[in-house]
Amino acid sequence: VLSILECAGQVHKQAKLKALSGFTGHAQKDSVLQFPAEITIQAGESTALHCNFSTSYTNPYIYWYQQHQPQSPQMLLQVNKWKSHVDSGRFSSRLTVETSQVLLNVRDAELQDSAAYFCALSTHWCP
Repeated sequence: VLSILECAGQVHKQAKLKALSGFTGHAQKDSVLQFPAEITIQAGESTALHCNFSTSYTNPYIYWYQQHQPQSPQMLLQVNKWKSHVDSGRFSSRLTVETSQVLLNVRDAELQDSAAYFCALSTHWCP
């Protein structure tokens, strides 16, 4: 959970980003693990969520999803071996195949960034 705090006088607003682990894959050994479970930062600050993955596939596709309750998850970014860095405004992601790690960077965090963030692994591209 990434908490974003914004202070205006005596009013404190708190927003949370949650990193949840899950996986999609064809083999039992295909998995992802996200960390940290919780982070607290001030609005305007930047941070990163980490996703470690395990797969025997040589070109894994990693998808980042953002979910605001009670809505469904929405895809943010997708990276793979051939497109290992994606930048989309305040959100960016970088895949390092050698270390099996993917980062989701959040720049200049805003309260509306409060959500659960999912890292998903797939062995193929999903449009």
